[in-house]
Amino acid sequence: MGNILLRILGIETSCDESAVAVVDGDGRVEASLLSSQIEAHGPFGGVVPELASREHLKALPFLVEQALEGARGPVEMVAVTAGPGLIGALLVGVRFAAAFAWGRNLPLIAVDHLEGHLVSSLLSLDGEPARSEPDRVLALVASGGHSSWYLMDRGSRIRLGRTRDDAAGESFDKVAQVLGLGYPGGPAIDTLARRGDSSGVPLPRPRLKDAPFDFSFSGLKSAAVRWIREHELVDAAARDEEPSALILDLAASFEAAVVEQLLTPLPELAAIHNPQLVTASGGVAANSLLRNSLSKWGREHNIETLLPAPALTTDNAVMIAHAGQLAHSRGRFDDPRRLDARAREVWQPPGMRRGMNGAGV
Repeated sequence: MGNILLRILGIETSCDESAVAVVDGDGRVEASLLSSQIEAHGPFGGVVPELASREHLKALPFLVEQALEGARGPVEMVAVTAGPGLIGALLVGVRFAAAFAWGRNLPLIAVDHLEGHLVSSLLSLDGEPARSEPDRVLALVASGGHSSWYLMDRGSRIRLGRTRDDAAGESFDKVAQVLGLGYPGGPAIDTLARRGDSSGVPLPRPRLKDAPFDFSFSGLKSAAVRWIREHELVDAAARDEEPSALILDLAASFEAAVVEQLLTPLPELAAIHNPQLVTASGGVAANSLLRNSLSKWGREHNIETLLPAPALTTDNAVMIAHAGQLAHSRGRFDDPRRLDARAREVWQPPGMRRGMNGAGV
């Protein structure tokens, strides 16, 4: 990347994972630390917002100290997730980053969490520099809170399609919870699905006639939960030592339906926008079927596909740091005295991203 960016400290606290990273001017990762709260939230079957905030308060100072010790030089800038996410959790990170930047007279960049996911595919954890962003990238973001297709083109971010109800990851978690698989549910369903028949349980694939690039997962999720209850499989995975064939087939069928929903818009979007690259990010992008299906589609259509390392699909500070670098290189910075967190998107697609101070970027 020509060393045109500044060494940056990235901070991510949008949900239930405290993450801190240092990324150098070439986009190489010098330090990446994460404190997971899965053990704290697991007994509740999902994230408890107040508990998440308290865990961030405890973890963040120690993570930052360790990250700075692992850096190969002094940090020159700070980036922090300012939204969307749990407002209390976001405020912990935003206030910490603002104080850190203000006390050291460093530039501060507010980063939209989704922007971080969009650039995560450009990054490596193997000591390689970040890849430059090509023109015309079709990017899927699929996680526990978001499911959307975007066009990334010369710095702009245009949302092309989105979920109208539940997110894909949220649907995975709900079905896993009903089966007794625990939280988070996506990895557990992925593991079971490899041993099941994806045609074993008929499940709907709802499409919206007026919005062909949008998704709907609530009907699919409800159908799966109803099937589980009709077959008396509620909490069966927690009761039985070995999952039954019915559970394996349900996991495979549900996973296949979700992945099909996410990828159905891709052929038409590719025909319209002629992308140089197709990416997927967010926690659901760690799913093995999604990764294999997207890679296969790219080979068949001679279009490059790029997927982040599994460790970069979940919430992490590496992606926030690099998104901050790119924003700063385009002239963005934010006032640490006025920076606030937002539960919804910091930038509002479709259209150009807008800075926290209202300036277009």
